[in-house]
Amino acid sequence: MSQNSGKTHGKSLMWGAPGSLWSGKTRSYLIKKGIDYQEIYASQPRFKDEILPRLGYFVIPVVELKDGTLIQDTTDTILHFGDTVPEPPLIPATPLQKAAAWVIGFFGSEMFLISAMHYRWNFPEQQGFLDAMFGRILSPHRDMDKQREDIAPAMEFFSGFLPDLGVTDESIPAIERSHKEFLEVLNAHFLQHPYLLGGRPCIADFGLIGPLYAHLGRDPVPATLMKNLAPHVYRWTERMFEAGFTDGEFPDVAPDYMQDDALPETLLPVLEYLFRDCGPQALGMIETYNAWVAANPDLPAGTPIQSEPQAAPGAHPLLGHYEFQLRSTTVRRRAFADAPYHFQRLLDVIADLDGDSRAKFDGLIKSVGGDALMAARLARPIKSENYRFLLT
Repeated sequence: MSQNSGKTHGKSLMWGAPGSLWSGKTRSYLIKKGIDYQEIYASQPRFKDEILPRLGYFVIPVVELKDGTLIQDTTDTILHFGDTVPEPPLIPATPLQKAAAWVIGFFGSEMFLISAMHYRWNFPEQQGFLDAMFGRILSPHRDMDKQREDIAPAMEFFSGFLPDLGVTDESIPAIERSHKEFLEVLNAHFLQHPYLLGGRPCIADFGLIGPLYAHLGRDPVPATLMKNLAPHVYRWTERMFEAGFTDGEFPDVAPDYMQDDALPETLLPVLEYLFRDCGPQALGMIETYNAWVAANPDLPAGTPIQSEPQAAPGAHPLLGHYEFQLRSTTVRRRAFADAPYHFQRLLDVIADLDGDSRAKFDGLIKSVGGDALMAARLARPIKSENYRFLLT
């Protein structure tokens, strides 16, 4: 169920910003899908006056369709246009590729906030860049001093949220080692292939482009690291915002996924990394959600999912703290309700596999160390309604 702005438009609108993680996911998808759209910053008065009241909280991106329908969730946006604009398809149709794409897309959308926020907020030498970026997003003024006044509360909130994400002096060395290895395994893949599954982008690419562009490929410090350590990853971030699929570097690669439901060999180290370094974080969120359900067995269907009932609504409802291991380092962070919800969507895709396709997927997961996470289940299903995560 969605809200409607009450306005109609000649093209779809995307309320977003270049520095917004999930805006990057939506923007890349709209470009590659060939959707005629216009991006508008949330600093424009109409967002505050007409869009925000219907959502109930500040969040970007928000897609406003031509008939005024508002879509807040990035995956919902992908599924909507996949249904209404079938060509070109950007979710693989073959079972193993489709399942693998959803796995990577889940990790990309949900599990890279720690590195993204560390590399954004812990390097004061890029503060001028951040001030200008947030000024464009949040302030209607063209005066930098007035912009800084407008953005001060948001800047304080985001930079102060790092400990709740597990970003501390103790965890930073592990976070940085992990991020650098991820760049290296991705770099080896993109040396051989333009996209994750071959010659056409998919929901896996769109999941990863959010953090790897908006924060890690655009902010000055991590962008310089990416350019020097993983130049082929950086080129992929550029490619993901270019219309069409064919790249001059790969003129002989067909603009499609690999034949016979195959996965590139270079993708296996990427999957191994995701399950090893991101899997414990994801599993911890699911277990924290299950513990919350167990502690509240009598909550009726329709109850909002958040551990602090008095908290204001938001895109990432809180579920308490938990601990997980990253590179032999204990990280303590907040769990968000949206991660279990999107893991449930991934499980729904996996549930459609049968026979040989399920056996191939299970074999893949075992070979890359994903058994523990993919065996997890939610104690109670979640639904999303009117931009709230609710118990069913």
